[in-house]
Amino acid sequence: MCRDHLRDGMTVHVASTMSRPNALLRVAARTLAGRASFTVSSNAFHANLHAWTMAGLVRHAITGFAGDTYPSSRPNPLYSRLPQGDPFTVEEWSLLTLLQRLIAGAGGNPVAVTTSLVGTDLEALHEKHGRSRRLTGAGRGAVVIPALCPDVTLLHATFADRQGNLYLNGPVGEGWWGAMAARVGVVATVEMVVDTPPRGGVSIPADRVLALAPCPYGAHPQGLPPWPEGRFEGYLDDYDFLVDLARACATPEGREDWYRRWVTEVPGQDAMMRRLGGDRLARLRDGRFPASHPAGGEPTWRERHVLLAARAIVDRVLERGYRAILAGIGTSHLAAWLAAAQLRERGCPVQLHAELGLVDLQAAPGDVFLFSQRHAARCRDHAGTLEVLGALASGGRGRALAVLSAGEIDAGGRINSSRTADGAFLVGSGGANDFASHLDTLVVAAASPRRFVPRVAFATCPGHNVHTVATQYGRLARGGADEPFVLRSWLPPAGDPAADPITTLRERTRWPVLDTPVEPEKPFSDKEIGTLREFDPEGVYR
Repeated sequence: MCRDHLRDGMTVHVASTMSRPNALLRVAARTLAGRASFTVSSNAFHANLHAWTMAGLVRHAITGFAGDTYPSSRPNPLYSRLPQGDPFTVEEWSLLTLLQRLIAGAGGNPVAVTTSLVGTDLEALHEKHGRSRRLTGAGRGAVVIPALCPDVTLLHATFADRQGNLYLNGPVGEGWWGAMAARVGVVATVEMVVDTPPRGGVSIPADRVLALAPCPYGAHPQGLPPWPEGRFEGYLDDYDFLVDLARACATPEGREDWYRRWVTEVPGQDAMMRRLGGDRLARLRDGRFPASHPAGGEPTWRERHVLLAARAIVDRVLERGYRAILAGIGTSHLAAWLAAAQLRERGCPVQLHAELGLVDLQAAPGDVFLFSQRHAARCRDHAGTLEVLGALASGGRGRALAVLSAGEIDAGGRINSSRTADGAFLVGSGGANDFASHLDTLVVAAASPRRFVPRVAFATCPGHNVHTVATQYGRLARGGADEPFVLRSWLPPAGDPAADPITTLRERTRWPVLDTPVEPEKPFSDKEIGTLREFDPEGVYR
């Protein structure tokens, strides 16, 4: 299928329907390396898209993220020189704006209009290269962006029927839009071909499908949610595989060894499953947690940070009367989970949503990955990125609180997750710009001179909606975008109970911290610590 339908110079879209066509990506890397290169669009470059980077299949990328996602988003050395066009040139978008471009392409429209990106360096870059223009007269403003119509879309679905229709179950991420935007059509793998597909989900019509092949575990190392009506039991993300891949990318020798073991030496999916082994696949299917040994003792500084951030979230939700929280990946989502649990205990339940379509999720204790299939199975409803980042965030009219992490944050509230001052790539926007552009935003960031800067090197997110910043020493807050942040609460560093709050923040950040009264934080209760460690028994965030 790869040889028949992927031609040198094409624009290829890699669909992310929460999972992605990782088996197709691996086979394409092995089959086409040295023979073709493409413009590649995808909401994120991670998992087996790293193999395409290693194989030299990408000449230009259109994406919102490049890095690793487990257990939280982090830079990958493959992309450290991405702003300099190495290993390929790139267009950086937010998760919603990339999807809006695909939706425009699928609908036959030349452009889309978005209220994300406004006032950021992302907008400035696209305007500089003629990819966007400001539309005035729309409140704070809006941006006109071009439609995206790839030639071919690669996709992994749960089922296909005998006519070639594809079936996706939720959460659906980008849904069918990347498939419907493709000019030529879709090349797909499926878990199984069935005579009678289950009802519900999202269906991609057979007339858009160029070719498909049955491919069990075709999303691996990512997971796929169960679909009981179709007797598909699903499987989890292979965390060990993802950790091994991230480690391998640290050195040229590691990348070469990983590529040999998992790409060149694995001719097809049967060989891949044999190399993974039956026991490993069974563990991914049954979804059981490995034996864990929760840590005891006093909380570490990272745990103290999560605990303080959860308190700040609880207070902001109660102060503003919010009934929903949209959490970004990282320390931010763990703090949001803890806050939601505390609010439920106080009789003030809130709904938690995540950008790929997890609606009203109840986090499964013991699994700290935001997009785990365990959490997906505990959602009240499944939707997609359009519903969460579109309707609930940008169209939500301020009804929810956004909780984000940050690579850098400045004294004006602007967030940088794109690139360092010396030009090294971080990870990109993901959905962060879409959250911060539209919702009251609370940032969870560890205080340090490197992270808290006078002015960010690159504004990924605007700062006007950032009103609270939770550090490991307490929270900084402000009433409006034109006001300075003020230290409102204080927890001294462990081992230094007499530390002065204002002096500490001035020494450990590069912000102009004002000399104002500060309220001390209460000691952490056993209940707070215990609930946090139920979510994170392995101490990933210790």
